[in-house]
Amino acid sequence: MDSIFFLQTPYKIWYNNENIMTEMSKKEIKRFLMQGTLTGKLATAKKDGSPHVVPIWFTVDDNDSDNGDIVFTTNSTSVKAKNIQRDNRISICVDDQVPPFSFVSVEGTAKIQHYKHNELLKWATKIAERYMGKKNAEAYGKRKYQR
Repeated sequence: MDSIFFLQTPYKIWYNNENIMTEMSKKEIKRFLMQGTLTGKLATAKKDGSPHVVPIWFTVDDNDSDNGDIVFTTNSTSVKAKNIQRDNRISICVDDQVPPFSFVSVEGTAKIQHYKHNELLKWATKIAERYMGKKNAEAYGKRKYQR
């Protein structure tokens, strides 16, 4: 079974620009998180307490919360999913590889949503559109989450 994960708001944000820690407005945070095809680096804790860090594709949900939830999908049998099921505290870092090498680091709790196929396909397609383009999004979503 596949799952959708939401990093629920409120969450802590740190932003670095030219080695100076500064706060960003909510609008700036969302703009940074959604620019181009930046991937997130998701950190979870393994059963033994050691860190597990993996790159993820994600989007920011335009819901009614202040910051919007960070949304990503994964198979419920993946290491990251098992880690989150056991301990839902996570951290995500999104960094820009172009000078001045800015980043946003997010700490919070993940909420697991188990959706039916159509809803999962909707999210997978939305996320894929960001990274693969509109033309390839639906095909990628269907390939990734075939029954």
